[in-house]
Amino acid sequence: MPKPKKARKAKTKQAKAKKPLKFSTKTIRIRMYRIGFGDCFLVSLPVSNPDPNGDTHRHVLIDCGVHSQGKLDMSDRAVDNIASTTGKKLSLIIATHSHQDHISGFSKRFSSFEIGEVWMPWCENPKDSKALKLQKRHAALTEKLDNHFKGERRRGTRPDTSRLAAEAAVANLVQNKTAMALLRSGFGVNAQVRYLEAGDSLKNPAGILGLSVNVLGPPRDEKFLAMMNPPAGQRYLNASGGGSKTLNELHPFAERWQIKASKLKKAKDPKLAHLKLFSKEDAELFREELASESLDSLAFVLDQAKNNTSLVTLFGFRGEQLLFAGDAQWGNWKFWLDKDDAEAILSSVTFLKVAHHGSHNATPKDALERMTKGKFAAMVSTQSVPWDSIPQIPLMDRLTEQTKNQIVRSDSLVVEKAPKGPEIDDSKLKGFVRGDFWFDYLIKL
Repeated sequence: MPKPKKARKAKTKQAKAKKPLKFSTKTIRIRMYRIGFGDCFLVSLPVSNPDPNGDTHRHVLIDCGVHSQGKLDMSDRAVDNIASTTGKKLSLIIATHSHQDHISGFSKRFSSFEIGEVWMPWCENPKDSKALKLQKRHAALTEKLDNHFKGERRRGTRPDTSRLAAEAAVANLVQNKTAMALLRSGFGVNAQVRYLEAGDSLKNPAGILGLSVNVLGPPRDEKFLAMMNPPAGQRYLNASGGGSKTLNELHPFAERWQIKASKLKKAKDPKLAHLKLFSKEDAELFREELASESLDSLAFVLDQAKNNTSLVTLFGFRGEQLLFAGDAQWGNWKFWLDKDDAEAILSSVTFLKVAHHGSHNATPKDALERMTKGKFAAMVSTQSVPWDSIPQIPLMDRLTEQTKNQIVRSDSLVVEKAPKGPEIDDSKLKGFVRGDFWFDYLIKL
């Protein structure tokens, strides 16, 4: 008699919980510090072969600075962590541009590091005649603005919100002389200093084998450097009633002198009375307010012009394409967005450092919309102080869609007495790891 078949045990399918990705010799790590309103990114790239010194990665520091109006007293903590994480060895330091919120953290402490190379944009080169002219022009205007605002303070003038923002913009323009001197000297440790421009291409720079860097900006053409605000069709706008509006708009006239064209037809409208300059006093008031508001606008224009000189670098490493856009504004982007290879570059991006803290004028639609949806992750170093219109919410929403939720912002990290950003559900993130006051993004190779 045949033996009865053994009853098969019912198998229950259980979804295996994915193990969180860990930093190893087979991962790229991009660390974004919550430093305040500023940028500080540490990129760690694995070495191809075992290092006799036991070093598993080469480290690149991109910017280290915070705005005086948005600092959290985190700079020293960030430098301490950079030192311990890298063993005080940096293959490369990149200062994207000379704004305070990108370079103020470069102190003499870095002179105790082993540093291979230092990169800055061509317009900071003290031996470049065109760069010197640009620096002189910016410095002269900045000094005039700084003296004007200080003079008003001494006279007891109470600044409004717009003026405070203009003063903050000027403060950001005042170069940190110590930081720039250290960067230009290679921190006194024989680091090679390079001044780069759009079109430069580097293979295995600073001894980082397998790394290629294409410099996309800034261009040398002043026509492009002068293009600061993208046209409306290239911006992510806030919906407002039946239309939309741009945040941080500049107005050459104070609000009391502004009026809609439709109201000009009403000649006897009492609301227009203040526009009639009956006396010399009224005329003088108009002249002073016009000059004052123009200076505010000039402060923002100069601030944006410096942003437009940002180094924009595309890192290629073992099939990954990492785009670091600094604070690039419209002309810096447009210079290469119209080129034949722009489509291939953007569609291949696997990581994006969002430009200029997520502001409305620093990530053109033509760039973001050409990146492959769901293929890339993004980080944005931001907070709403000193500018409450940063980051631009429609831009952040679109970044969330394009990355399929793989985006983090630095102000989501809780720091005592700091502005709070939106909470993030870490369980929905892939490759992101939360640290004490930083986010890591890990890319498995």
